[in-house]
Amino acid sequence: MYDFLPVTAEEVRQRGWDQVDIILVTGDAYVDHPSFGVALIGRLLESKGYRVAVLSQPDWRSVEAFRSLGMPRLFWGITSGNVDSRLNDYSSMGNRRVKDVYSPGGQRGLRPERPLLSYASRAREAYKGVPIILGGLEASLRRLVHYDYIEDKLKRSVLIDAKADLLVFGMAEPAIVEIARRLDEGKSIDDMTDIAGVAYPLVHGRVAPGDSVRLASLGEQQEDKGLVMEAHLGYQRQAYPGGRVVVQDQSPGTVVVNPPGRALNTAEMDGVYGLPFSRRCHPSYDKRGGVPALESIRFSLTSHRGCMGGCSFCSLYFHQGKEISSRSVESLLAEADRCRGHEDFRGTITDIGGPTANMYGMFCREKSGCARVSCIYPKICKNLETDHGPLLGLLEAFLAWSGRGKKPVNVYVASGVRHDLALASVDYIDMLARHFTGGHLKVAPEHYCADVLELMGKPGFGLFEEFESRFAEASGRAGREQYLVPYFISGHPGCRCEDALALCRYLLDRSWRLRQVQDFTPIPLTLSTAMYVSGLDSRKRPIHVASGRAEKRVQMALLKYHEPGSLKVIEKYLREHPEMGAGRLLGRIKKAQKDF
Repeated sequence: MYDFLPVTAEEVRQRGWDQVDIILVTGDAYVDHPSFGVALIGRLLESKGYRVAVLSQPDWRSVEAFRSLGMPRLFWGITSGNVDSRLNDYSSMGNRRVKDVYSPGGQRGLRPERPLLSYASRAREAYKGVPIILGGLEASLRRLVHYDYIEDKLKRSVLIDAKADLLVFGMAEPAIVEIARRLDEGKSIDDMTDIAGVAYPLVHGRVAPGDSVRLASLGEQQEDKGLVMEAHLGYQRQAYPGGRVVVQDQSPGTVVVNPPGRALNTAEMDGVYGLPFSRRCHPSYDKRGGVPALESIRFSLTSHRGCMGGCSFCSLYFHQGKEISSRSVESLLAEADRCRGHEDFRGTITDIGGPTANMYGMFCREKSGCARVSCIYPKICKNLETDHGPLLGLLEAFLAWSGRGKKPVNVYVASGVRHDLALASVDYIDMLARHFTGGHLKVAPEHYCADVLELMGKPGFGLFEEFESRFAEASGRAGREQYLVPYFISGHPGCRCEDALALCRYLLDRSWRLRQVQDFTPIPLTLSTAMYVSGLDSRKRPIHVASGRAEKRVQMALLKYHEPGSLKVIEKYLREHPEMGAGRLLGRIKKAQKDF
Protein backbone atom coordinates (compact mmCIF):
# COMPACT_ATOMS: atom_id res chain seq x y z
CA MET A 1 0.00 0.00 0.00
CA TYR A 2 1.33 3.44 -0.95
CA ASP A 3 1.89 6.11 1.71
CA PHE A 4 -0.14 8.61 -0.33
CA LEU A 5 -2.76 8.71 -3.03
CA PRO A 6 -1.25 9.97 -6.31
CA VAL A 7 -1.23 13.74 -6.78
CA THR A 8 0.70 14.08 -10.06
CA ALA A 9 0.59 12.45 -13.48
CA GLU A 10 3.95 10.85 -12.71
CA GLU A 11 2.64 9.27 -9.52
CA VAL A 12 -0.34 7.94 -11.50
CA ARG A 13 2.04 6.36 -14.04
CA GLN A 14 4.14 4.83 -11.26
CA ARG A 15 1.09 2.82 -10.25
CA GLY A 16 0.69 1.54 -13.78
CA TRP A 17 -2.65 3.25 -14.30
CA ASP A 18 -3.72 4.52 -17.70
CA GLN A 19 -6.69 6.41 -16.18
CA VAL A 20 -7.96 7.25 -12.72
CA ASP A 21 -11.55 6.51 -11.71
CA ILE A 22 -12.08 9.43 -9.37
CA ILE A 23 -10.29 12.73 -8.86
CA LEU A 24 -10.81 14.41 -5.50
CA VAL A 25 -10.22 18.17 -5.69
CA THR A 26 -9.53 20.01 -2.43
CA GLY A 27 -8.79 23.55 -1.34
CA ASP A 28 -6.48 22.21 1.39
CA ALA A 29 -2.98 20.85 1.12
CA TYR A 30 -3.09 17.05 0.92
CA VAL A 31 -2.58 15.43 4.32
CA ASP A 32 -2.97 11.66 4.68
CA HIS A 33 -4.71 11.67 8.05
CA PRO A 34 -8.21 10.48 9.00
CA SER A 35 -9.13 13.94 10.30
CA PHE A 36 -8.81 15.30 6.73
CA GLY A 37 -11.90 14.54 4.66
CA VAL A 38 -10.20 14.03 1.31
CA ALA A 39 -7.77 11.51 2.78
CA LEU A 40 -10.56 9.63 4.54
CA ILE A 41 -12.88 9.46 1.50
CA GLY A 42 -9.96 8.78 -0.82
CA ARG A 43 -8.64 5.88 1.26
CA LEU A 44 -12.16 4.46 1.60
CA LEU A 45 -12.76 4.52 -2.16
CA GLU A 46 -9.30 3.04 -2.69
CA SER A 47 -10.19 0.19 -0.34
CA LYS A 48 -13.22 -0.53 -2.52
CA GLY A 49 -10.96 -1.05 -5.53
CA TYR A 50 -11.24 2.37 -7.21
CA ARG A 51 -8.30 4.27 -8.65
CA VAL A 52 -8.32 7.56 -6.77
CA ALA A 53 -6.11 10.62 -7.25
CA VAL A 54 -5.99 13.93 -5.38
CA LEU A 55 -5.79 17.36 -7.00
CA SER A 56 -4.74 19.55 -4.11
CA GLN A 57 -4.98 23.36 -4.21
CA PRO A 58 -4.93 23.49 -8.02
CA ASP A 59 -4.40 26.79 -9.82
CA TRP A 60 -8.01 27.76 -10.49
CA ARG A 61 -7.02 30.56 -12.87
CA SER A 62 -6.30 28.07 -15.65
CA VAL A 63 -7.91 24.86 -16.84
CA GLU A 64 -4.53 23.16 -17.31
CA ALA A 65 -4.22 22.05 -13.69
CA PHE A 66 -7.54 20.24 -14.04
CA ARG A 67 -6.23 18.34 -17.06
CA SER A 68 -2.98 17.32 -15.38
CA LEU A 69 -4.25 13.98 -14.09
CA GLY A 70 -6.32 13.13 -17.14
CA MET A 71 -10.06 12.63 -17.33
CA PRO A 72 -11.62 10.77 -14.37
CA ARG A 73 -13.56 7.71 -15.51
CA LEU A 74 -16.36 8.07 -12.94
CA PHE A 75 -16.54 11.53 -11.36
CA TRP A 76 -14.94 14.60 -9.88
CA GLY A 77 -15.34 14.90 -6.10
CA ILE A 78 -14.91 18.55 -5.08
CA THR A 79 -14.51 20.01 -1.59
CA SER A 80 -13.28 23.35 -0.31
CA GLY A 81 -11.41 21.50 2.47
CA ASN A 82 -11.78 20.77 6.16
CA VAL A 83 -13.19 24.18 7.04
CA ASP A 84 -15.78 26.45 5.44
CA SER A 85 -13.77 28.73 3.16
CA ARG A 86 -15.23 31.91 4.66
CA LEU A 87 -14.18 30.86 8.17
CA ASN A 88 -10.80 29.83 6.84
CA ASP A 89 -10.20 33.20 5.18
CA TYR A 90 -11.98 35.70 7.45
CA SER A 91 -12.52 36.43 11.14
CA SER A 92 -16.00 37.09 12.54
CA MET A 93 -15.37 40.83 12.08
CA GLY A 94 -14.60 40.34 8.39
CA ASN A 95 -10.84 40.81 8.70
CA ARG A 96 -8.55 38.67 6.57
CA ARG A 97 -6.77 35.95 8.50
CA VAL A 98 -2.99 36.21 8.60
CA LYS A 99 -2.40 32.50 7.94
CA ASP A 100 -4.07 29.62 6.19
CA VAL A 101 -3.20 26.70 8.47
CA TYR A 102 -4.42 24.17 5.92
CA SER A 103 -1.85 25.35 3.36
CA PRO A 104 1.88 24.60 3.28
CA GLY A 105 3.76 26.85 5.67
CA GLY A 106 0.48 28.62 6.51
CA GLN A 107 0.69 30.48 3.19
CA ARG A 108 -2.37 32.43 2.09
CA GLY A 109 -3.68 32.83 -1.44
CA LEU A 110 -3.48 29.20 -2.54
CA ARG A 111 -7.25 28.80 -2.87
CA PRO A 112 -9.95 30.91 -4.52
CA GLU A 113 -12.57 32.90 -2.64
CA ARG A 114 -15.33 30.39 -3.43
CA PRO A 115 -13.50 27.09 -4.02
CA LEU A 116 -16.55 24.94 -4.78
CA LEU A 117 -17.68 27.28 -7.54
CA SER A 118 -14.25 27.88 -9.06
CA TYR A 119 -13.16 24.25 -9.00
CA ALA A 120 -16.45 23.00 -10.43
CA SER A 121 -16.23 25.51 -13.27
CA ARG A 122 -12.70 24.43 -14.21
CA ALA A 123 -13.50 20.73 -13.90
CA ARG A 124 -16.44 21.17 -16.26
CA GLU A 125 -14.25 23.12 -18.68
CA ALA A 126 -11.52 20.47 -18.54
CA TYR A 127 -13.72 17.48 -19.38
CA LYS A 128 -17.31 18.07 -20.35
CA GLY A 129 -19.79 15.40 -19.34
CA VAL A 130 -17.90 14.04 -16.32
CA PRO A 131 -20.20 14.14 -13.25
CA ILE A 132 -19.31 16.74 -10.63
CA ILE A 133 -20.14 15.94 -7.00
CA LEU A 134 -19.70 18.46 -4.19
CA GLY A 135 -18.93 17.34 -0.64
CA GLY A 136 -17.20 18.30 2.59
CA LEU A 137 -18.18 20.70 5.34
CA GLU A 138 -18.80 23.80 3.22
CA ALA A 139 -21.01 21.97 0.74
CA SER A 140 -22.83 20.31 3.61
CA LEU A 141 -23.64 23.59 5.38
CA ARG A 142 -24.49 25.46 2.18
CA ARG A 143 -26.84 22.85 0.71
CA LEU A 144 -29.81 25.26 0.98
CA VAL A 145 -30.34 29.01 0.92
CA HIS A 146 -27.84 30.34 3.44
CA TYR A 147 -26.42 33.53 4.93
CA ASP A 148 -22.92 34.69 3.99
CA TYR A 149 -21.50 36.91 6.73
CA ILE A 150 -18.78 38.40 4.53
CA GLU A 151 -21.17 39.54 1.82
CA ASP A 152 -23.92 40.15 4.42
CA LYS A 153 -26.52 38.59 2.19
CA LEU A 154 -28.56 35.45 1.63
CA LYS A 155 -27.14 33.18 -1.05
CA ARG A 156 -28.55 30.31 -3.06
CA SER A 157 -27.39 26.73 -2.56
CA VAL A 158 -23.82 26.11 -3.72
CA LEU A 159 -25.17 23.19 -5.71
CA ILE A 160 -26.99 25.63 -8.00
CA ASP A 161 -24.20 28.22 -8.15
CA ALA A 162 -21.58 25.57 -8.92
CA LYS A 163 -23.83 23.91 -11.53
CA ALA A 164 -22.82 20.55 -10.04
CA ASP A 165 -24.70 17.30 -10.56
CA LEU A 166 -24.99 16.21 -6.92
CA LEU A 167 -24.09 17.35 -3.43
CA VAL A 168 -23.36 14.84 -0.67
CA PHE A 169 -23.76 16.16 2.86
CA GLY A 170 -22.85 14.88 6.28
CA MET A 171 -19.97 12.45 6.73
CA ALA A 172 -21.07 10.87 3.43
CA GLU A 173 -19.16 7.56 3.29
CA PRO A 174 -22.18 5.35 2.41
CA ALA A 175 -23.47 7.90 -0.12
CA ILE A 176 -20.19 8.39 -1.98
CA VAL A 177 -19.48 4.65 -2.12
CA GLU A 178 -22.98 3.99 -3.48
CA ILE A 179 -22.58 6.72 -6.11
CA ALA A 180 -19.24 5.24 -7.22
CA ARG A 181 -20.74 1.76 -7.40
CA ARG A 182 -23.69 2.83 -9.52
CA LEU A 183 -21.58 4.90 -11.91
CA ASP A 184 -19.15 1.98 -12.22
CA GLU A 185 -22.09 -0.20 -13.24
CA GLY A 186 -22.87 2.22 -16.04
CA LYS A 187 -25.83 3.98 -14.47
CA SER A 188 -26.48 7.65 -15.13
CA ILE A 189 -25.85 10.37 -12.56
CA ASP A 190 -29.58 11.09 -12.94
CA ASP A 191 -30.25 7.72 -11.30
CA MET A 192 -28.85 8.83 -7.93
CA THR A 193 -31.79 10.84 -6.61
CA ASP A 194 -32.93 8.14 -4.17
CA ILE A 195 -29.69 8.04 -2.15
CA ALA A 196 -29.89 9.26 1.46
CA GLY A 197 -27.58 12.18 2.27
CA VAL A 198 -27.74 13.57 -1.27
CA ALA A 199 -29.05 16.87 -2.64
CA TYR A 200 -29.76 17.36 -6.34
CA PRO A 201 -31.04 20.08 -8.67
CA LEU A 202 -34.34 19.67 -10.49
CA VAL A 203 -32.94 19.33 -14.01
CA HIS A 204 -33.09 16.74 -16.80
CA GLY A 205 -36.72 15.93 -16.06
CA ARG A 206 -36.13 15.09 -12.40
CA VAL A 207 -39.12 15.51 -10.10
CA ALA A 208 -39.35 15.78 -6.32
CA PRO A 209 -41.38 13.23 -4.34
CA GLY A 210 -45.01 14.18 -3.87
CA ASP A 211 -44.83 14.35 -0.06
CA SER A 212 -41.84 16.71 -0.02
CA VAL A 213 -41.71 19.65 2.39
CA ARG A 214 -41.30 22.98 0.60
CA LEU A 215 -39.25 25.69 2.29
CA ALA A 216 -39.40 29.44 1.71
CA SER A 217 -37.44 30.33 -1.41
CA LEU A 218 -34.44 32.62 -1.68
CA GLY A 219 -36.62 35.45 -3.02
CA GLU A 220 -39.19 35.03 -0.25
CA GLN A 221 -36.54 35.07 2.46
CA GLN A 222 -34.89 38.15 0.96
CA GLU A 223 -38.22 39.97 1.10
CA ASP A 224 -39.18 38.78 4.60
CA LYS A 225 -36.29 37.98 6.95
CA GLY A 226 -38.73 36.32 9.36
CA LEU A 227 -38.96 33.50 6.81
CA VAL A 228 -35.27 32.75 7.43
CA MET A 229 -36.25 31.38 10.83
CA GLU A 230 -39.32 29.67 9.36
CA ALA A 231 -37.19 27.91 6.71
CA HIS A 232 -34.57 26.88 9.23
CA LEU A 233 -37.10 25.32 11.57
CA GLY A 234 -38.87 23.68 8.65
CA TYR A 235 -35.67 21.96 7.56
CA GLN A 236 -34.61 21.14 11.10
CA ARG A 237 -37.80 19.13 11.59
CA GLN A 238 -36.81 16.84 8.68
CA ALA A 239 -33.01 16.72 9.06
CA TYR A 240 -32.72 13.24 10.53
CA PRO A 241 -32.64 9.75 8.99
CA GLY A 242 -36.26 8.96 8.21
CA GLY A 243 -37.32 12.58 7.74
CA ARG A 244 -39.10 13.83 4.62
CA VAL A 245 -37.52 15.17 1.45
CA VAL A 246 -37.16 18.96 1.38
CA VAL A 247 -37.53 21.20 -1.69
CA GLN A 248 -36.47 24.83 -2.02
CA ASP A 249 -36.58 27.24 -4.96
CA GLN A 250 -33.31 29.13 -5.40
CA SER A 251 -34.49 31.99 -7.65
CA PRO A 252 -33.65 30.57 -10.17
CA GLY A 253 -33.27 26.82 -9.87
CA THR A 254 -34.66 24.31 -7.41
CA VAL A 255 -32.83 22.08 -4.94
CA VAL A 256 -34.12 18.81 -3.53
CA VAL A 257 -32.52 17.57 -0.30
CA ASN A 258 -33.01 13.97 0.75
CA PRO A 259 -33.02 12.97 4.43
CA PRO A 260 -29.56 12.43 5.96
CA GLY A 261 -27.89 9.06 5.60
CA ARG A 262 -27.63 6.68 8.50
CA ALA A 263 -24.73 6.87 10.92
CA LEU A 264 -21.97 4.28 10.58
CA ASN A 265 -22.08 1.30 12.90
CA THR A 266 -19.09 0.20 15.00
CA ALA A 267 -17.76 -2.27 12.42
CA GLU A 268 -17.92 0.39 9.69
CA MET A 269 -16.24 2.97 11.91
CA ASP A 270 -13.48 0.49 12.71
CA GLY A 271 -13.05 -0.21 9.01
CA VAL A 272 -12.75 3.45 8.04
CA TYR A 273 -10.27 4.35 10.77
CA GLY A 274 -8.30 1.16 10.22
CA LEU A 275 -7.31 2.26 6.70
CA PRO A 276 -3.55 2.78 6.12
CA PHE A 277 -3.14 6.50 6.80
CA SER A 278 0.48 7.66 6.91
CA ARG A 279 -0.39 10.60 9.25
CA ARG A 280 1.85 12.86 7.19
CA CYS A 281 1.44 15.70 4.76
CA HIS A 282 2.51 14.96 1.20
CA PRO A 283 6.35 15.08 0.86
CA SER A 284 6.08 17.94 -1.65
CA TYR A 285 5.30 20.23 1.32
CA ASP A 286 8.30 19.24 3.45
CA LYS A 287 10.47 22.09 2.17
CA ARG A 288 7.56 24.55 2.35
CA GLY A 289 7.04 24.34 6.10
CA GLY A 290 4.66 21.39 6.26
CA VAL A 291 0.94 21.89 6.96
CA PRO A 292 0.36 23.63 10.33
CA ALA A 293 -3.13 22.16 10.87
CA LEU A 294 -1.66 18.66 11.05
CA GLU A 295 0.61 19.17 14.03
CA SER A 296 -1.94 19.46 16.83
CA ILE A 297 -3.97 16.43 15.69
CA ARG A 298 -1.32 14.17 14.14
CA PHE A 299 -1.48 11.69 17.03
CA SER A 300 -5.05 12.23 18.16
CA LEU A 301 -7.64 9.46 17.94
CA THR A 302 -11.30 9.80 16.95
CA SER A 303 -13.26 7.56 19.30
CA HIS A 304 -16.71 8.52 18.04
CA ARG A 305 -18.72 10.81 15.79
CA GLY A 306 -21.90 12.78 16.28
CA CYS A 307 -23.13 15.07 19.03
CA MET A 308 -26.47 14.94 20.83
CA GLY A 309 -26.00 18.38 22.41
CA GLY A 310 -27.84 20.40 19.76
CA CYS A 311 -26.30 23.77 20.69
CA SER A 312 -27.91 26.58 18.69
CA PHE A 313 -24.63 27.96 17.36
CA CYS A 314 -23.22 24.60 16.26
CA SER A 315 -23.74 22.91 12.89
CA LEU A 316 -22.87 19.39 14.03
CA TYR A 317 -26.52 18.35 14.15
CA PHE A 318 -26.75 19.01 10.41
CA HIS A 319 -23.31 17.62 9.49
CA GLN A 320 -22.37 14.69 11.73
CA GLY A 321 -25.85 14.18 13.18
CA LYS A 322 -26.89 13.57 16.78
CA GLU A 323 -26.56 9.78 16.71
CA ILE A 324 -23.28 8.65 18.26
CA SER A 325 -21.16 6.27 16.18
CA SER A 326 -18.53 4.69 18.41
CA ARG A 327 -15.47 2.65 17.52
CA SER A 328 -14.47 -0.52 19.33
CA VAL A 329 -11.79 -0.44 22.00
CA GLU A 330 -9.77 -2.92 19.94
CA SER A 331 -9.80 -0.64 16.90
CA LEU A 332 -8.66 2.36 18.93
CA LEU A 333 -5.86 0.42 20.61
CA ALA A 334 -4.70 -0.87 17.21
CA GLU A 335 -4.55 2.71 15.91
CA ALA A 336 -2.67 3.75 19.05
CA ASP A 337 -0.15 0.97 18.34
CA ARG A 338 0.33 2.34 14.83
CA CYS A 339 0.92 5.80 16.30
CA ARG A 340 3.42 4.38 18.77
CA GLY A 341 5.37 2.80 15.91
CA HIS A 342 5.31 5.97 13.79
CA GLU A 343 8.75 7.48 13.27
CA ASP A 344 7.50 10.95 14.23
CA PHE A 345 5.79 9.84 17.46
CA ARG A 346 7.16 11.57 20.56
CA GLY A 347 5.31 9.74 23.31
CA THR A 348 1.93 11.51 23.52
CA ILE A 349 -1.54 10.67 22.27
CA THR A 350 -2.86 14.22 22.32
CA ASP A 351 -6.57 13.34 22.39
CA ILE A 352 -9.05 10.50 22.50
CA GLY A 353 -12.44 11.93 21.72
CA GLY A 354 -14.93 13.29 19.26
CA PRO A 355 -17.07 16.40 18.89
CA THR A 356 -17.79 16.03 22.62
CA ALA A 357 -15.37 13.96 24.68
CA ASN A 358 -17.82 12.10 26.91
CA MET A 359 -20.52 10.85 24.52
CA TYR A 360 -18.64 7.70 23.55
CA GLY A 361 -20.83 4.60 23.67
CA MET A 362 -24.07 6.48 24.34
CA PHE A 363 -27.17 5.71 22.31
CA CYS A 364 -30.92 6.18 21.98
CA ARG A 365 -33.06 3.25 23.09
CA GLU A 366 -35.77 4.31 20.62
CA LYS A 367 -34.68 3.14 17.16
CA SER A 368 -37.34 4.88 15.06
CA GLY A 369 -35.57 8.24 15.02
CA CYS A 370 -36.94 11.63 16.04
CA ALA A 371 -36.76 15.30 15.11
CA ARG A 372 -35.61 16.49 18.54
CA VAL A 373 -32.41 18.50 18.02
CA SER A 374 -30.89 17.99 21.47
CA CYS A 375 -31.12 14.79 23.46
CA ILE A 376 -29.90 16.51 26.63
CA TYR A 377 -31.36 20.04 26.60
CA PRO A 378 -33.47 21.39 28.24
CA LYS A 379 -33.40 18.02 30.00
CA ILE A 380 -32.01 14.59 29.24
CA CYS A 381 -34.39 12.53 27.08
CA LYS A 382 -35.82 9.45 28.77
CA ASN A 383 -34.77 7.33 25.75
CA LEU A 384 -31.10 8.31 25.98
CA GLU A 385 -28.64 5.86 27.48
CA THR A 386 -26.15 8.07 29.32
CA ASP A 387 -24.11 5.35 31.03
CA HIS A 388 -20.41 6.34 31.11
CA GLY A 389 -19.47 2.67 31.55
CA PRO A 390 -18.30 2.10 27.94
CA LEU A 391 -16.21 5.30 28.10
CA LEU A 392 -14.67 4.28 31.42
CA GLY A 393 -13.84 0.90 29.92
CA LEU A 394 -12.13 2.62 26.99
CA LEU A 395 -10.08 4.88 29.27
CA GLU A 396 -9.10 1.96 31.49
CA ALA A 397 -7.91 0.05 28.44
CA PHE A 398 -5.77 3.00 27.40
CA LEU A 399 -4.42 3.38 30.90
CA ALA A 400 -3.18 -0.21 30.75
CA TRP A 401 -1.89 0.26 27.18
CA SER A 402 0.05 3.43 28.01
CA GLY A 403 2.25 1.61 30.53
CA ARG A 404 3.29 -1.16 28.17
CA GLY A 405 6.48 -1.09 26.18
CA LYS A 406 9.88 0.35 26.88
CA LYS A 407 8.65 3.91 27.42
CA PRO A 408 5.31 4.95 28.96
CA VAL A 409 3.00 6.97 26.73
CA ASN A 410 1.04 10.05 27.81
CA VAL A 411 -2.63 9.87 26.83
CA TYR A 412 -4.90 12.89 27.16
CA VAL A 413 -8.51 13.88 26.58
CA ALA A 414 -8.32 17.24 24.83
CA SER A 415 -11.80 17.33 23.28
CA GLY A 416 -14.32 19.49 25.11
CA VAL A 417 -16.25 17.77 27.91
CA ARG A 418 -20.02 18.19 28.14
CA HIS A 419 -20.04 19.09 31.81
CA ASP A 420 -23.75 18.61 32.49
CA LEU A 421 -23.53 15.06 31.13
CA ALA A 422 -20.33 14.35 33.07
CA LEU A 423 -22.11 15.11 36.35
CA ALA A 424 -23.93 11.79 35.92
CA SER A 425 -20.68 9.91 36.62
CA VAL A 426 -18.39 10.64 39.55
CA ASP A 427 -16.12 7.82 38.36
CA TYR A 428 -15.65 9.51 34.99
CA ILE A 429 -14.68 12.84 36.54
CA ASP A 430 -12.23 11.03 38.84
CA MET A 431 -10.70 9.10 35.93
CA LEU A 432 -10.41 12.24 33.84
CA ALA A 433 -8.75 14.24 36.62
CA ARG A 434 -6.41 11.48 37.77
CA HIS A 435 -5.07 10.19 34.46
CA PHE A 436 -6.19 12.03 31.32
CA THR A 437 -5.88 15.76 32.00
CA GLY A 438 -2.60 17.46 31.19
CA GLY A 439 -3.09 20.31 33.66
CA HIS A 440 -5.96 21.96 31.80
CA LEU A 441 -9.35 20.62 30.73
CA LYS A 442 -11.62 22.23 28.11
CA VAL A 443 -15.24 22.88 29.00
CA ALA A 444 -17.79 25.16 27.35
CA PRO A 445 -20.23 27.02 29.60
CA GLU A 446 -20.46 29.61 26.75
CA HIS A 447 -22.09 32.35 28.87
CA TYR A 448 -23.23 33.31 32.35
CA CYS A 449 -26.70 34.81 31.89
CA ALA A 450 -29.72 32.48 31.89
CA ASP A 451 -31.55 34.18 29.00
CA VAL A 452 -28.51 33.97 26.75
CA LEU A 453 -27.82 30.35 27.69
CA GLU A 454 -31.42 29.45 26.86
CA LEU A 455 -31.03 30.92 23.37
CA MET A 456 -27.78 29.02 22.96
CA GLY A 457 -29.42 25.76 24.02
CA LYS A 458 -26.92 25.42 26.87
CA PRO A 459 -27.54 24.36 30.49
CA GLY A 460 -27.64 26.84 33.36
CA PHE A 461 -24.37 28.18 34.71
CA GLY A 462 -24.91 26.49 38.06
CA LEU A 463 -24.17 23.11 36.44
CA PHE A 464 -20.82 24.40 35.23
CA GLU A 465 -19.96 25.56 38.76
CA GLU A 466 -20.97 22.16 40.11
CA PHE A 467 -18.72 20.42 37.60
CA GLU A 468 -15.91 22.84 38.43
CA SER A 469 -16.22 21.95 42.11
CA ARG A 470 -16.27 18.21 41.47
CA PHE A 471 -13.31 18.39 39.10
CA ALA A 472 -11.30 20.37 41.66
CA GLU A 473 -12.13 17.78 44.33
CA ALA A 474 -11.13 14.93 42.01
CA SER A 475 -7.87 16.68 41.12
CA GLY A 476 -7.17 17.17 44.84
CA ARG A 477 -7.74 13.48 45.53
CA ALA A 478 -5.32 12.70 42.70
CA GLY A 479 -2.74 15.09 44.17
CA ARG A 480 -2.71 17.21 41.02
CA GLU A 481 -3.09 20.95 40.53
CA GLN A 482 -5.32 21.32 37.47
CA TYR A 483 -7.61 23.92 36.00
CA LEU A 484 -10.57 24.20 33.68
CA VAL A 485 -10.25 26.16 30.46
CA PRO A 486 -13.78 27.54 29.92
CA TYR A 487 -14.98 28.59 26.48
CA PHE A 488 -17.28 31.61 26.12
CA ILE A 489 -19.04 33.25 23.19
CA SER A 490 -19.52 37.00 22.89
CA GLY A 491 -22.12 38.73 20.76
CA HIS A 492 -24.51 35.79 20.42
CA PRO A 493 -27.99 36.74 19.20
CA GLY A 494 -30.07 37.77 22.19
CA CYS A 495 -27.00 38.82 24.17
CA ARG A 496 -27.01 42.50 25.13
CA CYS A 497 -24.16 44.58 26.49
CA GLU A 498 -25.87 44.32 29.88
CA ASP A 499 -25.38 40.55 29.72
CA ALA A 500 -21.74 40.97 28.78
CA LEU A 501 -21.35 43.36 31.73
CA ALA A 502 -22.84 40.77 34.07
CA LEU A 503 -20.36 38.18 32.81
CA CYS A 504 -17.51 40.68 33.11
CA ARG A 505 -18.36 41.27 36.77
CA TYR A 506 -18.40 37.54 37.40
CA LEU A 507 -14.99 37.15 35.76
CA LEU A 508 -13.60 39.98 37.89
CA ASP A 509 -15.03 38.40 41.04
CA ARG A 510 -13.24 35.17 40.14
CA SER A 511 -10.07 36.92 38.90
CA TRP A 512 -10.43 34.96 35.68
CA ARG A 513 -8.64 35.88 32.49
CA LEU A 514 -10.33 34.01 29.68
CA ARG A 515 -8.13 32.28 27.13
CA GLN A 516 -10.95 31.08 24.93
CA VAL A 517 -13.46 33.69 23.77
CA GLN A 518 -15.09 33.43 20.36
CA ASP A 519 -16.98 36.32 18.86
CA PHE A 520 -20.18 34.85 17.45
CA THR A 521 -19.83 33.99 13.77
CA PRO A 522 -23.04 33.37 11.80
CA ILE A 523 -22.02 30.20 9.98
CA PRO A 524 -24.58 28.62 7.65
CA LEU A 525 -27.25 26.15 8.77
CA THR A 526 -27.32 26.92 12.49
CA LEU A 527 -30.26 28.08 14.57
CA SER A 528 -28.18 30.96 15.92
CA THR A 529 -27.55 32.23 12.40
CA ALA A 530 -31.27 32.11 11.69
CA MET A 531 -31.70 34.22 14.86
CA TYR A 532 -28.99 36.61 13.69
CA VAL A 533 -30.55 37.20 10.27
CA SER A 534 -34.24 37.19 11.28
CA GLY A 535 -33.96 38.95 14.65
CA LEU A 536 -36.24 36.25 16.09
CA ASP A 537 -35.77 33.36 18.48
CA SER A 538 -37.06 29.87 17.69
CA ARG A 539 -40.48 30.84 19.07
CA LYS A 540 -40.45 33.75 16.62
CA ARG A 541 -40.18 36.39 19.33
CA PRO A 542 -38.05 39.49 18.59
CA ILE A 543 -34.58 39.45 20.17
CA HIS A 544 -31.67 41.88 20.30
CA VAL A 545 -28.92 41.17 17.78
CA ALA A 546 -25.44 42.65 18.08
CA SER A 547 -24.80 42.97 14.36
CA GLY A 548 -22.60 46.05 14.19
CA ARG A 549 -18.86 45.95 14.73
CA ALA A 550 -18.98 48.56 17.49
CA GLU A 551 -21.25 46.56 19.79
CA LYS A 552 -19.48 43.30 18.99
CA ARG A 553 -16.18 44.91 20.01
CA VAL A 554 -17.70 46.10 23.29
CA GLN A 555 -18.97 42.64 24.19
CA MET A 556 -15.64 41.05 23.29
CA ALA A 557 -13.74 43.70 25.31
CA LEU A 558 -15.88 43.04 28.39
CA LEU A 559 -15.05 39.33 28.24
CA LYS A 560 -11.37 40.11 27.64
CA TYR A 561 -11.24 42.96 30.13
CA HIS A 562 -7.68 42.04 31.14
CA GLU A 563 -6.20 42.83 27.74
CA PRO A 564 -4.65 46.32 27.39
CA GLY A 565 -6.72 47.29 24.34
CA SER A 566 -10.02 46.49 26.04
CA LEU A 567 -9.99 49.36 28.54
CA LYS A 568 -10.51 52.14 25.99
CA VAL A 569 -13.39 50.29 24.34
CA ILE A 570 -15.12 49.66 27.68
CA GLU A 571 -14.48 53.18 28.94
CA LYS A 572 -15.97 54.75 25.81
CA TYR A 573 -19.05 52.53 26.00
CA LEU A 574 -19.73 53.24 29.69
CA ARG A 575 -19.27 56.95 29.15
CA GLU A 576 -21.92 56.84 26.40
CA HIS A 577 -24.25 54.69 28.53
CA PRO A 578 -24.27 56.09 32.07
CA GLU A 579 -27.57 54.30 32.69
CA MET A 580 -25.60 51.07 33.04
CA GLY A 581 -24.50 52.24 36.48
CA ALA A 582 -21.12 50.66 36.07
CA GLY A 583 -18.95 53.42 37.52
CA ARG A 584 -17.02 51.12 39.86
CA LEU A 585 -16.39 48.63 37.07
CA LEU A 586 -13.72 50.73 35.38
CA GLY A 587 -11.80 51.04 38.61
CA ARG A 588 -11.89 47.28 39.08
CA ILE A 589 -10.74 46.67 35.50
CA LYS A 590 -7.85 49.14 35.83
CA LYS A 591 -6.77 47.53 39.08
CA ALA A 592 -7.05 44.05 37.56
CA GLN A 593 -4.92 45.05 34.58
CA LYS A 594 -2.23 46.39 36.92
CA ASP A 595 -2.34 43.23 39.01
CA PHE A 596 -2.00 41.06 35.92
